[in-house]
Formats: sequence, C-alpha cells, structure tokens
Amino acid sequence: MLSSLARMSHAFNKKVRPRSFQVGNMVLAVRRPIITSRKTGSKFTSKWDGPYVVREVYTNGAYKIVDAEGLRVGPFIGKLLKRYYS
Repeated sequence: MLSSLARMSHAFNKKVRPRSFQVGNMVLAVRRPIITSRKTGSKFTSKWDGPYVVREVYTNGAYKIVDAEGLRVGPFIGKLLKRYYS
C-alpha cells in the first residue's frame, strides 16, 4: 500500500511531460529582462524570443543555443525553452 505522499507524487508525475531537445532542434527561449523586478513592455508583447537552434546538449539539462546567423546566444536551462514548430 502506498503512502499518501507517494500517491500524490505518482499522480503529479503522471501528468508531467519531460522536455528534451536534440542538437539541431528549433526552440524558442523565454525573454529575460535585465532587471527582473520590472516588467518590460505591455501585456500583449511576446514572452518568447527566437527561433534558435540547439547546438550542444549538456548533461545537467542545459542547452547551448545559437540564432539564425550562428551567433551564440548563451546556455539556457531546458525549463526556459519550448519547441518551435515552423
């Protein structure tokens, strides 16, 4: 018999879909303001930048992404990326 904590954990993990990207995938990245306490733009501006291309996958869940010209944007954690469908 499972404990209540294990049951809650199982119910939550049933709905979670892991995000993993391969090298060459197109992704969108969350727009990160320099000062996070201030909102940038209006409420109708896009929260995503991109599309970017994944160039390298790190073992800790981070990804090195580059833009269309091949300029390095920086490492991003997978939580801040989503797949881009063209």
